[in-house]
Amino acid sequence: MSLTSSVTYRVRRVAWSGLLVWVVLLLLIVLPVLFFVVTAVSPRLMNSGPQWFTLSNISAAFSGYTGQGILDSLWVSFLVGVFATSAATAVAWLVLRTNVWGRRLFSGAMWLLLLLPTWMTTLGWIDVVSPGELLSAVGIHSLWVYHMFFGASGIVFVLTTASLPFSYIVVSAGLRGLGSEFEDAARVHGASRVRTLRTVLPIIAPALLSAFVIAFAESMSDFGTAYTLGSASHFPIATLTLFNAISNFPANFPVAAVIAGVLILSTVPPVFLQARMMRGRSYAVLSGRTRAVRRHQFPTPTRIAVTAGLAVFVLIVVGMPVLGALSSSFTNTASFVTPTGIHWTFQSYKDVFSSLPSYTSLGAPLVTSNRLGLWVATLTVVVGLILARRIAKSSGSWSQRITDVFLMGSVAIPGIVLGIGYIFFYDQRFITHHIVDLYETTPLIVLGLTASALPGQSRLLLGPVSQIQSNLNDAARVHGAGKIRAWRTTTMPLLSRAIVWAWVLTFTKTISELAVAQILFVPGQQPASVTIEQYLGTVFASVGSAATVITLAEMLGVIGVVLLVYRLVTPRGWRRIGEAGANT
Repeated sequence: MSLTSSVTYRVRRVAWSGLLVWVVLLLLIVLPVLFFVVTAVSPRLMNSGPQWFTLSNISAAFSGYTGQGILDSLWVSFLVGVFATSAATAVAWLVLRTNVWGRRLFSGAMWLLLLLPTWMTTLGWIDVVSPGELLSAVGIHSLWVYHMFFGASGIVFVLTTASLPFSYIVVSAGLRGLGSEFEDAARVHGASRVRTLRTVLPIIAPALLSAFVIAFAESMSDFGTAYTLGSASHFPIATLTLFNAISNFPANFPVAAVIAGVLILSTVPPVFLQARMMRGRSYAVLSGRTRAVRRHQFPTPTRIAVTAGLAVFVLIVVGMPVLGALSSSFTNTASFVTPTGIHWTFQSYKDVFSSLPSYTSLGAPLVTSNRLGLWVATLTVVVGLILARRIAKSSGSWSQRITDVFLMGSVAIPGIVLGIGYIFFYDQRFITHHIVDLYETTPLIVLGLTASALPGQSRLLLGPVSQIQSNLNDAARVHGAGKIRAWRTTTMPLLSRAIVWAWVLTFTKTISELAVAQILFVPGQQPASVTIEQYLGTVFASVGSAATVITLAEMLGVIGVVLLVYRLVTPRGWRRIGEAGANT
């Protein structure tokens, strides 16, 4: 190949792959966030202060209450990442690789937990542990739990339960693609069960590292727990101090921009560590010769004990906040236990679809949220697959590494920052007058919600994508298949389950997303989350709890329909990839 043709090939390759990806990332994430973050050093550029350049906002952000919030967020997120990854690995191994009873129930519980936004989980736990609420109603004195919950321990616990399903999905995807031959080889050479586990787990290192990074970034960016629990317990969290800087009068956008920049940069060390550990190594284990795994057979007493322990764990992390929300929705009093006893009522469910004074009924907002979910989920899965494939390449270029850092950095961006960034960028006079005017339109909120979901979904898809060996696609190409057919016949069957769950997850999370929706929603077209938030914290809080329960039920219905369609239209072999085989 001549020098000219080589240069032409490289230019064409950059123009059609990397350039297109970067254009999408620039418009969705980088430019909106950059326009907001630059306010930290140049407030006047964004009409937020008189200085063209200053560093005073950085020192202000790292001092006093704000600086303590940044430090607290760092160590809390690190603990959450460790706890969530460890718990998710244990649960995934028990569910996928052993003969415990109720495997589908436990796996479904993880997805149910994933559907619960952190603000709902936190409020549910408050309804459980507060004096006069659920625990008090059943005769359990919960005052000591109440005091322990309102503090750092409660925040770490709630954030761990919120991050657990993300880590579970990533780790379980890695375990599904890991055949039994690796465990068999270790056992044949005399390894104990613990030694075998230590031998096998490094094989799914991409999944474990991705689970930790996602849990860390999600904890750094979480606002629901910080707002509902951090403020009540007087425990500063970075997202709470950021919100206070924006909501105070006058709003301090430069200091908020500094905090946003810290949240983004905090993801660089774990991503760099992950890239360094995976450099030059291949973790691809899925090929045409991959064997189905065999479940470990516990004896009956051990099986009963393990199943019971797993059931108690799931009941605590999933069942208790749901029971708290349900109990709140069936009572219209400030406390569950009143001097005249416990009173049950369905009045809140009747009021959900009636127009209360100064409030909107749930019907139209729920339709709006479902329409947004369809658009956002489809766009996120398509773009997320492309990004996951680029990141998964072992011989990644500087462009791929920067892409990875930007994606993980954007996971740590609170939704409120992303929403403000979209207003800062897409409301610029040059863009609205000469390019496109998206302000207060449906496409803008679709873009904002897609940008909010894309980083996390691309990381969730990274584990399954990184396990697929390239020789599968190469073999199809050698036998005359084009790019699309080769992907459809080799990669698509292996990723079909992950794609379906990524779509469902994005759809449901879009419905419950609050921060971005609250800032960017089109006037007159409120999403369901905005409507529910208007009820909560008022005298109609029980109506908000009822609306939350109805929305959650609707999301579960959508999941059931999508999974049923997947089961009916896909070949049986697609659904059996990675499943444990019978014991032989």
